[in-house]
Amino acid sequence: MKVFKCAVFLGIFFFLKISFGYAQKDTNLIQKNVDSLKQEKVKEPFAPKPKLAATFSAVLPGLGQGYNRKYWKIPIVYAGLAGSSFLIYHFHKNFVTYRDEYVFRLEGNTQKYNPNLMQWSDESLKALAMQNQRYMEISIIVLVVWYALNIVDAVVDAHLFSFDVSDNLSMNVCPAIVPINKLTNKAFQPNLLLTFKF
Repeated sequence: MKVFKCAVFLGIFFFLKISFGYAQKDTNLIQKNVDSLKQEKVKEPFAPKPKLAATFSAVLPGLGQGYNRKYWKIPIVYAGLAGSSFLIYHFHKNFVTYRDEYVFRLEGNTQKYNPNLMQWSDESLKALAMQNQRYMEISIIVLVVWYALNIVDAVVDAHLFSFDVSDNLSMNVCPAIVPINKLTNKAFQPNLLLTFKF
């Protein structure tokens, strides 16, 4: 009987020791998993910074659009810059041609006459030179405005990047107690509060 009691006691002892040993190991594993999850950085959604987007677009046009992940806008930015730059070059070239021909005619330097411009009178050459100069100046203004719009577009895109454009719009009506002006006798007055969720 003593042997039986001793065997039962030892059996219970070993059973409890094994159970607590496994429970301890499981607790350690859980703690390690929790610690490893804490150490892992949660990946935050991409949110561009407007100042950084503006700086990128100012340094290199189109880079702000690339930073905002609006890659389809980059060719549009460069098309506008290239088009206005070409117009500046074209009108400047025409302006120089007409101006030089006009100056040569005023000086009486017949050796430098341009045979392609012989059909134009002196006054017409002067008018064409002034017209091309005006078009060149307008093209410079367009280039500067296009460059500025490139920066503005990058900033606006960065601000509106996380803007919710879904169809889930709601309106909420609830009662509220709103503080009233100190000049009135009542400190608080019940009102109806209307909030919109966009």
